[in-house]
Amino acid sequence: MNLIVLSIPLFFVLMGAEWVAGRVLGRRVFRGPDVFANLSLGAAQTVFGVVAGGLLAGAYVTLYSVRWFEIPTTSPVAWGLLLLGTDFCYYWFHRVSHRTHLGWMAHAPHHQSEDFNLSVALRQGPVQPFFSRVFYLPLALLGFPPAMFATVVALNTLYQFWVHTELIDTLGPLEWVLVTPSHHRVHHACNGRYLDKNHGAMLILWDRLFGTFEPERGRVTYGTVEPVRTFNPLLAAWRPFQEAVSLVRRTPRFQDKLRFWFMPPEWQPPGVESPHAEVAPGRPRFDVSPPRRAVLYLASVGVLTLGVTVVFLFRAGSLSAPLKLAFTAWFLASLGGLGGVLEGRRWAWWVEAPRLAVVPLAVLSL
Repeated sequence: MNLIVLSIPLFFVLMGAEWVAGRVLGRRVFRGPDVFANLSLGAAQTVFGVVAGGLLAGAYVTLYSVRWFEIPTTSPVAWGLLLLGTDFCYYWFHRVSHRTHLGWMAHAPHHQSEDFNLSVALRQGPVQPFFSRVFYLPLALLGFPPAMFATVVALNTLYQFWVHTELIDTLGPLEWVLVTPSHHRVHHACNGRYLDKNHGAMLILWDRLFGTFEPERGRVTYGTVEPVRTFNPLLAAWRPFQEAVSLVRRTPRFQDKLRFWFMPPEWQPPGVESPHAEVAPGRPRFDVSPPRRAVLYLASVGVLTLGVTVVFLFRAGSLSAPLKLAFTAWFLASLGGLGGVLEGRRWAWWVEAPRLAVVPLAVLSL
């Protein structure tokens, strides 16, 4: 069973603890619409990962079959080296995902939230694994077995959960070695010198070695340089792709259309006017105020949808491919419909009515 899926109950327990701690300190840690978008995008990546699990693992398994070395799974040294190697590969995936349009499209949803709390850790780009897994393939050639790699990459991911909080200050000497909440607050900032810094997952040493480290000093503004201004998960996930395609279509020269995908997100093709504004500290956050009936609907139907999705994740290993695809289609309709209800879109109820009508079928099929 996937360690990330098994950890889902713990995620909610820790988010509850963060909410309680925030109340004690007199701070509002969570905003409902933002938490909805965060959890929905996290669930989307997990669902996509389950459906495409074989495809994601296939390249690693193929390269492992022509491995250069035999690495025993019983060796503590091998496990330590794999932990180090996985973190090193993650650093370069993360850095490239911030410094190329191609990588940023997949990674941007994780940075769209203008809050910073444990729910933001679960907000992920649904298709990001298709980009990130490429960076881990050298570990297969070195001879680290697939099951061993899957365990370590899950541990690497789980470590990153706790650093998404404003309630933990600096941690003394640990700040020199480990990625901490202070370091990661800098990473999620979009203002001034903080932009595109502190890419490490577990160890901050890589950032210190390769010149991307920045300490937390002064006020932090969270989110992306161009705010997404929606809590609809489907729209939020699609927006980076929409913006990239729009820029490419407006790019006059063919060579610049190709070059675009490998240039940094702030790069503008010659002949295209699309200036990036400087982000000032204290930028107002996007928010919505749904009516009470919409809140009650989201609280009840949203929890039902999340519950059905969790059951799917636990049962996915025994389900057929057509059933997985059918569930994914229903799940995507759920994200769009619920997001539309949250933002008061009239069309949302035309999505929600047929979606809810097939809930009994979805439950029975699982």
